[in-house]
Amino acid sequence: MRPLVAAPAALLLVAGLAGCAREPAFEDRTARVTVDGESTTFTVDGCGIDGTTVFVLGRTDDGEVLQAVVGVEADGETGVPRSSGITTTEGERPVTAFGDEAWARRGESGDAPGEITSARVRGARIQARGRAQPVDVDGAPTSADPVPIVFDARCDERDDP
Repeated sequence: MRPLVAAPAALLLVAGLAGCAREPAFEDRTARVTVDGESTTFTVDGCGIDGTTVFVLGRTDDGEVLQAVVGVEADGETGVPRSSGITTTEGERPVTAFGDEAWARRGESGDAPGEITSARVRGARIQARGRAQPVDVDGAPTSADPVPIVFDARCDERDDP
């Protein structure tokens, strides 16, 4: 009787592992941004490194726009959250998350909207995460609560200035 019980259990295990298989390769010149659990994939129009700042510019066919900067240490990999920022439109709602230093470099004053909690560059992958503040069409923070944001882009061939 035990082999009859073990066979269905083994099939369930194999089926479960197949469901957990890795997704297809993350394509070059693609960025994925997840805001409050909703993911959007962007075509990367520009990416590169300028000194110790990696930049990514992207868009969707629907007209959504992505702008991201990730500050990095001299090693070119270790992220600097205070020097990083993300601005994007999730559906009809623009959101932004910035570290204080990146916010000041934009020429802005006051507290940076949202926050970047981690940032890094892993080869061709540029990544950051934090909490994004919904903003109005002029970019001013609204009273809405910040939402989780995850940014992941791949840029094999950079457009360095």
